[in-house]
Amino acid sequence: MAFFMDPGAMFLGCLGTSEQKFLVKLIETAAKNGYTRFVEPCAGTFAMSNLAVQNGFKPSQIECSDVAMMPSVLGYAITEQSLEPLEIHAQGFTDEELLDPATALYAQLYLRTSKNAGNEYFYNILMDLKLRREEHIASINQQIETTKNLLHGMSYRPMDMWKHLDEVLDDPHAIVIANPPTYFSGYEKYYDTQGKMVWKEPEYELFDPETGHKKFYDMCMGRKALVICYQEKKPGEAVGYTIYARSSTRADLNAYITTNREEEATMLANGKKIKRPSESKLEPLECSMLPRDYEITENSKIQIISIKSAEAQYYRQLWTHNFVGSSATFNRAVLIDGMIAGVFGISKMQATSLFIWYVMKVPHMTYRLGRLLYMLAQNQNFINTILDDLEREKVTKVRTAMLTKYPENKEVRGIMKLVNRQADKNNGFKLTYEAEITDRTEEETLKEWLRRERQWQKNRAKNMK
Repeated sequence: MAFFMDPGAMFLGCLGTSEQKFLVKLIETAAKNGYTRFVEPCAGTFAMSNLAVQNGFKPSQIECSDVAMMPSVLGYAITEQSLEPLEIHAQGFTDEELLDPATALYAQLYLRTSKNAGNEYFYNILMDLKLRREEHIASINQQIETTKNLLHGMSYRPMDMWKHLDEVLDDPHAIVIANPPTYFSGYEKYYDTQGKMVWKEPEYELFDPETGHKKFYDMCMGRKALVICYQEKKPGEAVGYTIYARSSTRADLNAYITTNREEEATMLANGKKIKRPSESKLEPLECSMLPRDYEITENSKIQIISIKSAEAQYYRQLWTHNFVGSSATFNRAVLIDGMIAGVFGISKMQATSLFIWYVMKVPHMTYRLGRLLYMLAQNQNFINTILDDLEREKVTKVRTAMLTKYPENKEVRGIMKLVNRQADKNNGFKLTYEAEITDRTEEETLKEWLRRERQWQKNRAKNMK
C-alpha cells in the first residue's frame, strides 16, 4: 500500500490526465521562454514540481512550500534536511523513530487510519498496517527515494501560501502554479489523527474556496510573475482568466485552470514563443495628446475607444516611471475633443464583477483625470460593450486593487469604496476598491466629474488660505 492514499486529493482536486497534459505543454514552453523560477505553494505531493522537472526546469529552479506535516516531511527528505526542527511527536512512536522520514509518514498514515477503526474496511487496513509495519515503511522509503532522485536540488519550506506568494510575485522570471484546497478545511480533516500526532506546524490561514480565489487573484493581479491556479467552481464562476475548463468533475462543479495573464498563458499552453514585456513594440495612436493646460468643459466631446495592447503600453510607459509591461484583456483609450487623455485596462475576473487592471492619464495642471477614467469604467453602457447577454445579468460591480505607501488612495475617494486593506512589506498596503455599476451616459459622467473637480478645487483653495 502506498502512503499516498488518494494522492493530493485535497490539493489537486480532480486534476486529471487532460489537465496535466495541458499544463505539461505550458510548463515546457515557459522553461524555454525566460522563466527560470518555478514556484509550487500548497505543494501537497509535489505533483506540479514533478511535471516541471520532467519538462524543462532544473530542480535547483524549483521552490515549494506547504503547511501540512506530510508534505513537510517529504519536502525535508527530498532536500536532505533533518526532521528535528519539525518537532514531531506521535502516540506509540519514539521521538527518535520519528526522525526517519519513512517512519514519520507511516506513523501519520497509521494514526489517521486508526480514528476510523470502528469501520470494518478501515479496521482491516489498520491491521494490515500493523502486521506488516516494516514492509510498509520500506515501501514508503522506496517512494521517498524515487521522488528524491527526481527532485533533489529543489528547495522546500513549511510556509503559508500567502507569505510565499508575497515573496515571489514581483519576479518577472517566476511562474507560480498553485493548487489550493478544493474543500474548506478538507486537508485538515483528511489527515486528522485526533491529536495522536503533533508537530511544529507553521502559522497559516485556512483556505476557503468560496472566498479564497478572489483574494488570491486580488493579490496576483498586475504582478510580474505568471500565475496559474486550478479551481473547481460552478459553471461561469471561475475567478481569474480561464484558459482551460472541463465539465462535471464532481456534482455540479467544473474544473478550471485560470491565470493572471490570459494572452501569455494561452500562448505558452499552445507551445508558442512569447515576447517578454521589454521586447514589445510600443505604438502611439494617430492623435495628439491632451495639453497639460487644456480646459475641459461640459461641451467637450468624450469618447472611449478600443486600442491594442502595444498602444496602451506606449502611453503607460510614457506617463509612469514605474512601468510594468502586463496588459488587460480589454485596453481602452479615453479621448477628449479628439485628443488622448488616458488609457485603462479592464478584465472579466469574476462572475459578478469586472476588474480594472490599470488607469494611466495625461499629467494635467488642473484636473484629476484618473478619476474620470475610473468613473467611465463604471458605466453600464461601457460595460455592455464588453459583456455578452448572460454576463450582463450577473455583473453588478467594478473592482480594482492598488499597491500604495498609504492606507487610502485619494484618487478613487468618493467614487469607489475601500473593501479590503492588507499590509504589504514591500509597498506598504494592498488596497481593494469596488463600486456599483451606474446607469450614466458618458456625457453625464463628464458633467458629474467636472462638478466634483470644481468643488474639490474650491475646497482646496479655501484650505490653502
